[in-house]
Amino acid sequence: MELKIKSRRANFSLAHVSGIVVLIIANVAYADEQDVVNFNLSHAVTYEDNLFRLDSNESPLSNFGKSQKWDIINATTYGVSVNKPYSLQRFKFDISQTSYRYQNYNFLNFDGINYDIQWNWALTPYLKGNLKFDRKELPNTFSDIGNINRLSTNTRTIKNNRFDIDWSAYHNWHLIGALAELTVSIDNASNNDQNLDFSFTQTSGIAGVRYEFSSGSSIDYMVTHTNGQYQDSFFSEALLRDKGYEEKRNDISLKWLLTGKSTVNAKIGYLKRENDNFSQRNVDGFVGNIDYDWDVTGKTRLTFALSSNLYPVQSSTDSYIRDNTFAIRPIWAVTPKVAVKGNVAFRKRIFEGSGPAISLVEREDKIRTTSVSLDWMPRRYLTLEMMLKRESRDTNIADFDYVSNSAMVNALITF
Repeated sequence: MELKIKSRRANFSLAHVSGIVVLIIANVAYADEQDVVNFNLSHAVTYEDNLFRLDSNESPLSNFGKSQKWDIINATTYGVSVNKPYSLQRFKFDISQTSYRYQNYNFLNFDGINYDIQWNWALTPYLKGNLKFDRKELPNTFSDIGNINRLSTNTRTIKNNRFDIDWSAYHNWHLIGALAELTVSIDNASNNDQNLDFSFTQTSGIAGVRYEFSSGSSIDYMVTHTNGQYQDSFFSEALLRDKGYEEKRNDISLKWLLTGKSTVNAKIGYLKRENDNFSQRNVDGFVGNIDYDWDVTGKTRLTFALSSNLYPVQSSTDSYIRDNTFAIRPIWAVTPKVAVKGNVAFRKRIFEGSGPAISLVEREDKIRTTSVSLDWMPRRYLTLEMMLKRESRDTNIADFDYVSNSAMVNALITF
C-alpha cells in the first residue's frame, strides 16, 4: 500500500520519503567492498517519445483511446546483496524488487522480482564450478509485437538455472561440463500470427574442452544439446506452430591477448534446430561473433563488435531471422569518478524460411541504434547515471518503420 500526500504543488509518496531517509543514512553507512551485506536503492525516470514503436502515420488512439505516443516511466528498485567467501567457496545472493509505473499507459504497470543466487564451489584449486539460480523480470520491447493487448503488461521473465564444472585435468587443459534450464515467459500481445516473441522452456547439456596458454589466451570447443518445449496454447497445426524442438550446436571460442592493450574474443559455431512436428520450420547454419577491445590510452577504450546469429520465429510467413550486427562502443574514463560511454550499432535482419502463408516480399529490417551515457560517482555510496538514446527501423514492409528517442536519469544508493 502506498501512502500519498497531495497538494496543488506537491505529490509525495512513501518511496520518496524512503529515498530521503536512505540518503541520510548513507552519509554515515556507505558501502564497502569488504562488506558481506549491502542494501541498494535506485530510482530511474525514463522518457520515451514512441513507446509502442509506431510508424509515423500510426496512432495509439484506436487501441487505447489516447493519441499520445510518449510516456514517462518511473522505476524504483529496492534490493539486498550478500557476498560471503568461505575457504575455497564463495556464496552470492542478490534479490531486488522493481516497481514500474507508466504515466500515460498505466495498464503496463508491474512489480518485477529479480534474483541472482550463486555458489562458486571448489573441491580443490583444480576442480571447481558454479551453481546458479537467476531470475529477471523486465519490460519487453514493443518493436516486434504486431497486436498489443491491454490485458497484458508486456513483460519478459527469464529464469536460468545452471550447474557447471571445470576440471583442470592436465596442466593447461580443462574439461568443461554443464547442465542448464532456461525458461522465458512472455506476457505481451494477443496470440497474433505476426508476433515474433513466444514463451518456452528448454534444458541443455554442455560438454567441451579448453586450453589456456601461458600468455593468458585460451581456446574452447563446446558441444551443446538442447530440448525445448513451447507453451501449450502455442501449438497450432494451421499456423505450423510446434510443441517443441531439438537443437544441437558446436562452438569454437577464442580469447586472444594480442598485446597488453588489445584483446580479441571470437566465437564461431554451427546451429541445427529440428522441430517435433513441422519440418518446414527447421533451421540450420553458421553463427558467430568477434569483438576487438582496444585500450587506446589508460582512460579510453574502444570496442568493435561484429556478429551474425540465427533466431527461430514462427510467424505466418517466416521461420527464422538472420541477424547481422556491427557496433562500436567507446568508453572514456574522464576521472576516476566520471565515465562517458557510447554505442553505435547497425543491424540488418533478414526474415527467411517458410510458413503457412506465402509472402511476395522477403522482409528486411535495417535498425540503427545510437546512445551516449554519463556515469558519475560523487560519493562511494552514490552513483548517478544519465543516458540519451535514438533507435530507428527502416523496413520494406509497409507501416513497420519507426523512430524512437528516449532519455533516462537514474540515482543508485548502496549502503
